[in-house]
Amino acid sequence: MKTNIGILLFILSVTCFANTSAQECSDVLFMKKGALLTYTDYSKKGKELSSTVHETISVTQENEEHHAVIKATKKDKKGKETFATNFNTRCNGGLFSVDMMRFMDYDKLSEQQKEGVALEIDGDVLEFPVNSNVGDELDDGHINLKLNSQGFTLVTMTFDIKNRKIIGEENITTPAGTFACQKITFDFESKFGFIKVKGSGIEWYHDNVVVIKSESYNKKGNLTGYHQLTGIQ
Repeated sequence: MKTNIGILLFILSVTCFANTSAQECSDVLFMKKGALLTYTDYSKKGKELSSTVHETISVTQENEEHHAVIKATKKDKKGKETFATNFNTRCNGGLFSVDMMRFMDYDKLSEQQKEGVALEIDGDVLEFPVNSNVGDELDDGHINLKLNSQGFTLVTMTFDIKNRKIIGEENITTPAGTFACQKITFDFESKFGFIKVKGSGIEWYHDNVVVIKSESYNKKGNLTGYHQLTGIQ
């Protein structure tokens, strides 16, 4: 199974600092209605493969919790839409969380789109604690998806992210600009039917808010692909 981590993995987990105010939550790029973040996927040799546009379609607030719904639209290299889904993000009490649906392999899901097939989702969120620092270890995440038709499960997909750790700080340059980032490593395991894939990833986050670049490696430690932020609106 081909695995995109955020590439697969935006991973798009973030931190809102202690005593987070409404203004601080709304300062996060994807917490503004109408915001557009474009990510481009590349092969290990740097060939452009596809892109994903993240559009914030709604932002609401209830007491101290700020909630945004983001539509992710996958497109092939010719710009044709191949898959679309929504995922949720929340900022509450100095903690920002993102649904694990954000990190699924949309290419694999697009292959399963057929009339009469419904998607059943059961998953966690990924979180960052307040004021995360280099050396911090972060929580794991899990998601389980079932493709159902006429009361029967056709196939089950799972995706796990674990052993997340902040290992350093680096400046990263992409077509969207140059960003000071925290560098995070993690391991992942995906299962599609009886097919299992294990590997690892590295992601860079600017201000613990927006993932700037994500790299995916196989279980032998070889780069299999990467994606990066290429547009902000």
